[in-house]
Amino acid sequence: MLKKTLFSAVIIILFTFIVFSSVEIKNKNSLIHHHLQVELFPAKSFIRVHDTITIPRTIEEKSLFFLLHENLKIISNSTPITVVKQSEKIKADFFKNHPAALLLKEKISLNLYSIHSLKISEQRSRISFVYEGRIYHPIERIDKEYARGFSETPGIISEKGIYLAGSSCWIPWFNDELMTFTLDSMLPGSWNVISQGKRICHEKNDNRKQTTWDSPNPVDEIFLIANNFTEYKKMCDNVEILAFLRSPDNSLAQRYLSTTCQYLDMYQFLIGPYLYSKFALVENFWETGYGMPSFTLLGPRVIRFPFILHSSYPHEILHNWWGNGVFVNYETGNWCEGITAYMADHLIKEQKGQGTEYRRTTLQNYSDYVNKHQDFPLSQFKFRHDAASAAVGYGKALMVFHMLRNEVGDNLFIRSWQKFFKDNKFKKASFNDIRKAFEMVCQKDFKDFFKQWISSTGAPKLQITDVEIYGEKECYKLKFRLSQTQKERLFILDIPVAVSMKNQKEAIIKKITLKNRQQDYTFFFFAPPTGIQVDPQFDVFRKIHYLEVPPALSRAFGAQEALIILPSQAEPTLLAGYRELAQKWAKRRGDNIKIQLDNNIKTIPKNRTIWIMGWENIHMQYISEELKNHDCNIGEKTIVIEGEKVPIFNKSLVITLRNSIHRSQVMVFLATEKIKALPGLSRKLPHYGKYSYLVFDGHEPTNIKKGQWSITESPLIINLRGPGTSFTHGKLPRRKPLIERSQFFSH
Repeated sequence: MLKKTLFSAVIIILFTFIVFSSVEIKNKNSLIHHHLQVELFPAKSFIRVHDTITIPRTIEEKSLFFLLHENLKIISNSTPITVVKQSEKIKADFFKNHPAALLLKEKISLNLYSIHSLKISEQRSRISFVYEGRIYHPIERIDKEYARGFSETPGIISEKGIYLAGSSCWIPWFNDELMTFTLDSMLPGSWNVISQGKRICHEKNDNRKQTTWDSPNPVDEIFLIANNFTEYKKMCDNVEILAFLRSPDNSLAQRYLSTTCQYLDMYQFLIGPYLYSKFALVENFWETGYGMPSFTLLGPRVIRFPFILHSSYPHEILHNWWGNGVFVNYETGNWCEGITAYMADHLIKEQKGQGTEYRRTTLQNYSDYVNKHQDFPLSQFKFRHDAASAAVGYGKALMVFHMLRNEVGDNLFIRSWQKFFKDNKFKKASFNDIRKAFEMVCQKDFKDFFKQWISSTGAPKLQITDVEIYGEKECYKLKFRLSQTQKERLFILDIPVAVSMKNQKEAIIKKITLKNRQQDYTFFFFAPPTGIQVDPQFDVFRKIHYLEVPPALSRAFGAQEALIILPSQAEPTLLAGYRELAQKWAKRRGDNIKIQLDNNIKTIPKNRTIWIMGWENIHMQYISEELKNHDCNIGEKTIVIEGEKVPIFNKSLVITLRNSIHRSQVMVFLATEKIKALPGLSRKLPHYGKYSYLVFDGHEPTNIKKGQWSITESPLIINLRGPGTSFTHGKLPRRKPLIERSQFFSH
């Protein structure tokens, strides 16, 4: 439920609402408004739309063009409308900032229209026209490592369901202008329509159902989702929480309704008031994970995974503040994915005490997937389109915001985001607007910080050398040198260093600033230092050394070159399955992946990732030998992983290890006795990038065991007791989460 605070806080919120309401009315009169009367015929994939468009005087002075799906034909209009030949410049102007620009360019054809002879009134002009046609773009699987196994379509009307969005171009699109709308829909009586805003009509007449959604708040695209839904709802203070499921499931619905209330409560307390009258969980008819203003669209399998409630789901809820409450100015970079990942995915891990591991994986993804040819500044990030762009636009961005938090402290960090939200509700905002909010709240200049991390590429690499200890009794001097070893430009870095002390349980944290290629540091202590750790909790955005992280699949999938070795002695149909999997991956990556039979390889190359496939592979000894470094061995029916026996008979096994010849490279062992499991492994493995070992069961296949090897060789951890000695690092201080979970969740 919505958080109730002290009386003074309520007064502030009430005042904010009154001020915002007046701003909203003013903004509404300066936006295009669509009154859409829609008839849908799912069996025919057909739509008919009567659109009455109110155009404010502020826009009338411009050349008024709009785009519409090529299949939608205008059959009547109140003002002359002409099809315009599309020049490359006009295309570029229309496409450059649309949220679904990639889909629009690649998937559908559009007509460009020009509007003439507007009847100018004192404030606003109104035009009206009717158009109709067929929209059916088949759902296609995105077979790439960044797609989380999802599929997509720019738009579809079918008997299985309806999905229309900005990418469908099913309404006239006026060059990235924000808009408001009212949507009247008519569908067969058992169907239900969901869109943004508030539902103000929901009636069944003569086996047809009429539904009206009103969105007085600005949006950058209009959604129409429809299916045969069972509806569930509850009120959380003044917000209506809804669940639309394709088959009745009260238990599932109630879990989502309750969890939604708790997360709305948490994010209102953290950021500011929820801006909509409803939030709806909507079950899609194919696998998706979309966040829209006031609702989210999740796939039928995704929605039933128990972990989704506290992983992907809060991420989509939070997009109602970042991305849908404050819009993105795509011309200057997409900031919202990074802060959404930080305040949802990272925050939830942080609340569970797993923030360090999350940041390590984030840095690992950047280090594994992003090379100098794939890197780009955050100011150029628009959408995730592969693993490298995700590592920058999501991973680097959340690490930048984490460093900003460490610099200003939690209180000012939260207050700065609250101000940014308050100042930019229903506006397009940029990284520069974030900077201004932080500068006003913190009374500090952040131009250099944003220039370094937002406008530039690259990442620092750290090295510690020349560590020395002097002194005795109660006066010990610790000296060391810290260097930036990247070939690119230098960074100004604030770096935490943890020093462990003899007979002390907790490590001492020292904050140092590194501005040069290398700098020397000296610290004094009352007890002898026993160890030193540089950035032990992964608080600094940087390229991490391969020995700081366990060997993992992300390093294999991110490798520039790879060799896949197939088992020549495998049963022919199984060998064919391995070959098909290898060729699929090779096609995705190009000429940098080679495929060979094991009897054609005499020695394992040291300069590339190696995939060894099949129990029968004659190079299996490389795997067996390297497993000994992890106190692990493979038997006929079991594998011992870090002391635990795991049955693997009739299972699929994937193990990532360091190449014993060249430690910076990895080798992956993949074996199965289930030929039918190979397509599933091909599809699923890229989504398990952070793991060292995986065990799968069945033809699906279903993961039953996963984990990472322990870290024992990090070059940024120094044992000061000398070679051959062992010691335990002092306990690192627990970082309080940005906001405590216990305030909002009872369990």
